[in-house]
Amino acid sequence: MVRFLDGPGGGAPETYPDVYFTPGYGAAVAAADGGTWHLAYAPGRLMAPYLVQPLAGGLHDAQSPYGYSGLHVETGCPADELARCWSETVGQWRNLGLVSMFLRFSPLDMASVAAARTLGAITMIRRADTVAVAVHQGAQAVWDGMAGRCRTAVRKALRSGLEASIRRADGDDLTAASSFRTLYERTMERVGSDPRYVFPDRYYRLLHLDLGKSLLVAEVHDPDGVVVASALFMRHGDRMHYHLAGSDVSAARSGANNLLLWTVFEWAAGHGCATVHLGGGVRPDDSLFQFKKSFGGVRTEFWTASVVIDPARYDALVRQRAVELHRPADELRRSGFFPAYRLPAPPATA
Repeated sequence: MVRFLDGPGGGAPETYPDVYFTPGYGAAVAAADGGTWHLAYAPGRLMAPYLVQPLAGGLHDAQSPYGYSGLHVETGCPADELARCWSETVGQWRNLGLVSMFLRFSPLDMASVAAARTLGAITMIRRADTVAVAVHQGAQAVWDGMAGRCRTAVRKALRSGLEASIRRADGDDLTAASSFRTLYERTMERVGSDPRYVFPDRYYRLLHLDLGKSLLVAEVHDPDGVVVASALFMRHGDRMHYHLAGSDVSAARSGANNLLLWTVFEWAAGHGCATVHLGGGVRPDDSLFQFKKSFGGVRTEFWTASVVIDPARYDALVRQRAVELHRPADELRRSGFFPAYRLPAPPATA
């Protein structure tokens, strides 16, 4: 039987497959994106966290929390049981007034991606790859696997007098005036990032409250002790996830970001981690992706899925949005944007 939870109360699972599935992480994302966090959970079968957003007329839609969770299928779950649980889940979502669901799968859980492909009412799409670096063989193996230019950049940073460290994040590391948030937000502004990637204070408070000692901050200091690069990492079991990062432009040219990540790999290798997941680039195989790949990581496939839970209501909403945009409904459906009824209006021309 599938359970539907809105927090860590009675009936919640004792363990989660990754940090992105936890209610604390979900609450933090909900604080930034709006909506409410929920979890569909069938013990020994499947688990899917999601944020519910309101639509007109008492309807709703939902999506995985920002990051990598999607649908997790337990190892050994029989195909017929998975199909039954999935059918029950979709039916209950429909009864609750959900029209559609957008899922972001974990690149570290390809077994669940394969299982999801067998299910009905789900459309799978491969997105830009991400990068994962294995650290279970020790720091020296990581160093040997890094590209020569990457090792050179680390040496350059050290010769420049830069020093790096990693430790448990505390509340002061996450205030609006902290070195981390200052560097991160300046970096987001410099690269023209979407404003939704600048998170409110409540997001950081909830993230710190839930993750506790598993939320880590890595820093690079210049010879005067000024923080010139900083990043947040989230640890879950033997995994570490590169979460948010920022750096000073001149320090980055001196190899500060290379030194920061190398320090994280050293720490992870010495503290029982098996993998450090770096995520991907902004676009497929762009400079950010190539930078991450230079640390000797492997490509990991990132998949998303779209689920039309209530086809009749979905079509009605698409037709309504098409009228608002003065465009044919079929054009919205072919746009590749999901859900099509949330397709943004084109920017106004001068």
